[in-house]
Amino acid sequence: MGVQGLLPFLEKATKPCHISEFRGHVVAIDTYCWLHKGANSCAFELASGNNTNLLVQYCLRYIKLLQSFDIKPILVFDGKNLPAKAETESKRRESRNRAKQRASELLKLGKTEEARNYLRQCVNITPEMAVDVIKECQKLQIDCIVAPYESDAQLTFLNRKGIADIIITEDSDLLLFGCTRVMYKLDLRGCGYIVEADKIPSTLKLRPDKYTFEKFLHMCILSGCDYVNSLQGIGLKKAEKFIVLTEEQNPLLFLDKVPRYLNMRHLQITNKYKEDFMLADATFKHQIVFDPFKRQLVPLTDWKVFNTKPEYCRNAGEIFDNEIAYQVALGNLHPTNHKKLNDWSPTKNKLALNSIWSGSPRRSVPRKIQQTLLVKNTKQDKEINENYDKLEIEADKKIEQELSSYFMKLESNTKISDSEEEPIEEKEDEVSPVLKKNPFLKKLSKFQMTRSKSNIIVKSRYFCSQSEIEMIEAKGGTEKIDDEIIEVDNICAESKPVDFSESPIQALSDFELSENFTEKHTDLDTIEVEDISRSQPCSSGALVDSSNTKRKRPGTCKSLGLKRTKSEGQPTLHNFFRKLQ
Repeated sequence: MGVQGLLPFLEKATKPCHISEFRGHVVAIDTYCWLHKGANSCAFELASGNNTNLLVQYCLRYIKLLQSFDIKPILVFDGKNLPAKAETESKRRESRNRAKQRASELLKLGKTEEARNYLRQCVNITPEMAVDVIKECQKLQIDCIVAPYESDAQLTFLNRKGIADIIITEDSDLLLFGCTRVMYKLDLRGCGYIVEADKIPSTLKLRPDKYTFEKFLHMCILSGCDYVNSLQGIGLKKAEKFIVLTEEQNPLLFLDKVPRYLNMRHLQITNKYKEDFMLADATFKHQIVFDPFKRQLVPLTDWKVFNTKPEYCRNAGEIFDNEIAYQVALGNLHPTNHKKLNDWSPTKNKLALNSIWSGSPRRSVPRKIQQTLLVKNTKQDKEINENYDKLEIEADKKIEQELSSYFMKLESNTKISDSEEEPIEEKEDEVSPVLKKNPFLKKLSKFQMTRSKSNIIVKSRYFCSQSEIEMIEAKGGTEKIDDEIIEVDNICAESKPVDFSESPIQALSDFELSENFTEKHTDLDTIEVEDISRSQPCSSGALVDSSNTKRKRPGTCKSLGLKRTKSEGQPTLHNFFRKLQ
């Protein structure tokens, strides 16, 4: 069965596992493998034609094992034999007949123990034995399906459609059909080995970008399978070596290179072998299976996908009447002679959740999750039906609360905005009339009023109104209003005070500074600029000494009471306000 030595060859892609790792998944089982293993325990009864229930009990033990780990099983059974396996089936039939003759001879001689070994080899699992298992499983609401031909292709179909996550079998051919995960050698303890298709490239001497599933399939066919015999002297190792060397994808072209690439000059590749190779390739790709959702026969893969010629698909099975195929899949008809074996119908009987006979492919849900979901759904339905009016009223209240809070926020924002705008209007009244008439003069001083982090406010005398200047000078140059200190630069005019009632430009032209200025830089935080004219006192009444001074023409900085210096820490407005902070 399968490719000889394939499982040891795929050792790197194989790992031991326990069935508990697949809790909550769906598993499709090649049930004939269980039947063959169970037949060993009752080989004498089966060979003698006696009725026994041991075969059914053996399968049920495995089913209960899977259900104990919350795994949904789907049992798949073989149908009628393929034309491609006619030669293989004839050889198996001959070996069974020889084993049966030898067992009868040993029984006549009284050697019962030796006869049992031959009886196990001569047991043939019939569709009638499979129906006994199907009837028992249908009582337990376990899905069963009989393939139109081989169960391997039917298992692969369920795996590709996403219905079954894992395949349990003893036949290595499942990997050649394209299954993703296959579990082998499952025992009653739940232990086994799993092979994952994604890890197969690591076992071959091919780069991952050079690996394709077709190369793996051609390697296995070349080494020998159930559909075609291997060439003399070629096994898996030599087949792998050839597949690594060649880059040709068409078997009709690369088969002629096998003797030269493997240095086997005596090997002859006949046209018959090429045709058998192509037939085997098409049988693995396009075998006929039964779709339980459409309830009709379909190929495993459409032959147009691989550009396979239709004449190569003659061994992949025939599409016969869909109604007969449906009854065969249910186990009601014999797969070969269509004899009636059972009368079970999915419409008349209760089906399990996510059954393949429900008409729609649905993913299975673990049993514990199903129970919790059912409980939650029933509780929610009752609450909605009983308290629908209450829920509606509560929803309306929530909406009203949200709206009221929203309107309150809008009203508070409008009040804050109104309160913020009022002091701005007051400040506009305090602006100097010079700026109202000509805002261009604001460029002479970067700041009309500057606030620091502290409570100190520095105002320029030049931009203050005349009434403010007289009031501040009368108090000695400083004024405290609401704990805010105002420092004023006392700038004295030489001849006459500036009349700001005139035009701003004329007022500046009439403004004449004294001949010389002396600057006392006692501290960078405060700068006092005094008028040096002897003839006329300052507005504050203080006299200044004007000895040893030279006449200078004041610039922009000096007109504001500042002077550019080259010393470190130049007394700019930026440094001045930074130190006040």
